[in-house]
Amino acid sequence: VRHNGLIQEMDHPTAGHVAVPGPAVIFSSFSPAGPTPPPVIGQHTVQVLRDTLSYSDDIIKELLESKAVAQSDAL
Repeated sequence: VRHNGLIQEMDHPTAGHVAVPGPAVIFSSFSPAGPTPPPVIGQHTVQVLRDTLSYSDDIIKELLESKAVAQSDAL
């Protein structure tokens, strides 16, 4: 399984060295990029609030200060 690339290893910013599932199908004419770590909790909080929900910077600051939302500082 590991030899066929179905299990790959990667470094995660908070979890350390982890094994993750590899691609289910591998084509001879295409070489996929290596695995990338999933986001840590809160990694995209500000981006979602600003870009998706159109919250102002002042509102985002209030939400962060009141701990209603969290932004990860792990990266």
